[in-house]
Amino acid sequence: MKTATIAQDATEKTTKIIDAIYDSKSLYGYLFFNSLDQSPILFAQVEQEIFQKYNLNDNSLEGSTFRITYGIYQLYPEVKDSENSEPSKKELIIMNIENIE
Repeated sequence: MKTATIAQDATEKTTKIIDAIYDSKSLYGYLFFNSLDQSPILFAQVEQEIFQKYNLNDNSLEGSTFRITYGIYQLYPEVKDSENSEPSKKELIIMNIENIE
């Protein structure tokens, strides 16, 4: 189980809310499908408090619809300069989740 531990000085964060259907857990994170267009969305990390409300490691939640608040973290190299000004990685982290179905 991965929990959110992102160094704030090396990131930029955007927050979004979507309705999505839970599919499964994998080595890479938690897979959901957007309710609007069925596009996949993979969350690499989950805030620890989420597991107190919903055990996303339990197969019984597969197919459930959730309203998810998540952060999009643009991860940058530790040294930002003209050569390293672009994000090196984007990571999605679930910050809050509510079952809506």
